[in-house]
Parts: sequence; structure tokens; C-alpha cells
Amino acid sequence: MARIKTFYDELGVDRNADGAAIKHAFKEIAKIYHPDKNPPDKQAWAHEQMSRLNFIVDTLLNPATRKEYDGLVKKYEEMFLVARPRRRPHEQNALEREYAQVSVEIMNLAGKYANCRLKMVIGGIVGSVAAILQLAAYFSPLGEVLADFPMTLAFIYFFTLIGGIMMIIGISDYLGRGQYRRRIHELEQRRSHLRERMYEVYVSD
Repeated sequence: MARIKTFYDELGVDRNADGAAIKHAFKEIAKIYHPDKNPPDKQAWAHEQMSRLNFIVDTLLNPATRKEYDGLVKKYEEMFLVARPRRRPHEQNALEREYAQVSVEIMNLAGKYANCRLKMVIGGIVGSVAAILQLAAYFSPLGEVLADFPMTLAFIYFFTLIGGIMMIIGISDYLGRGQYRRRIHELEQRRSHLRERMYEVYVSD
């Protein structure tokens, strides 16, 4: 079976290397390619190399993407695909930008999905406490004391508003959980496809 140059070869580690070995290899290579280690006229080149190395290491340190990548390497080697043309830089940059955008959208949606109950609880607590203080200001002697501190009343009104807004956002996110799940699944599939296309760039003799 033909062997192709892989991410492991880029780092100088075995294909069965563990996470510690991969991190150590990355740190050693980063000493060469890091922008801080290169003169001004090589900054663009250094940033490109570090971006490439970061993608390689992120892929190999994540069990899911490493398995995905290893499967792709195996497929290429079984097909005797020992060389692939490199994409033009602007095409590769476009892939990397879309990959980053998809990743950010997944994180944002995952945050909304995971934090909806927390937002409702915090919003409810903040709003309730502020509302109780408002009622106390109107219907108890506390109101006379607070009347001498208008800024305090302003803060109470402000936190009542913040609590209400957080409650509304939390409820909205909670009701949209099904939609978030579907969208995250679609984005994960798109990101997997983008990763595969990005892997191909690094396949060479």
C-alpha cells in the first residue's frame, strides 16, 4: 500500500502518537514558525505556517476529527492517491474563513441551547428581587429612605428591566431548542465537509 505524507509526518510523530507527543512536537516546530521568531519580511509566511500547524494539531488532538482524518488517509492510500494538486491560496483562505464562520455559529447556537434555562433562572431572580424592592419602596417606609437616593431607584428600575429582558431571551431560546438542534446538526455536517476539503490540501508525496 502506498503511503502518503500526513499530518503526523508534518509534526514528525508516529501515526499512533498520543496527545502529549503531539503537543510536544507542535511546541518544538512552533519555535521555528512562530511570527515572533521571524523577521518582519517573513511575518505573512510565518502566520500562514502557524495557521496550518494549528489546524493540524487541533485535528489530531480531537478524537472525533482524528478518526475522521485517519479514515481519509486510509482511503487515499488504498486508492494509491499519492499526490493531489494544491489549491490556490485564495481558495484555501476562503475555505478556512468559512470553516471559522461555521465553527463560531455552532458555538453561538450551542451556547443559546445550553444556557436558556440559566438565563431564565437568572433573569427571574434579578427581576424578582428588583420588583420586590420597587414594591417595598412604594408601600413601606423604605420608600422614604430611597427617595433621598434617586440613583438607587434608577438602579432598581434598571435591574428590573435587565431581569425581564433576560427572561424573554431565555424563554425565546428555550422555545427554539428544536430549531437550534437542527441547525447545529446541519452546521456540523457542513464543517465535516469543509474539514475533508481542507485535509486534501495537505496530502502530498
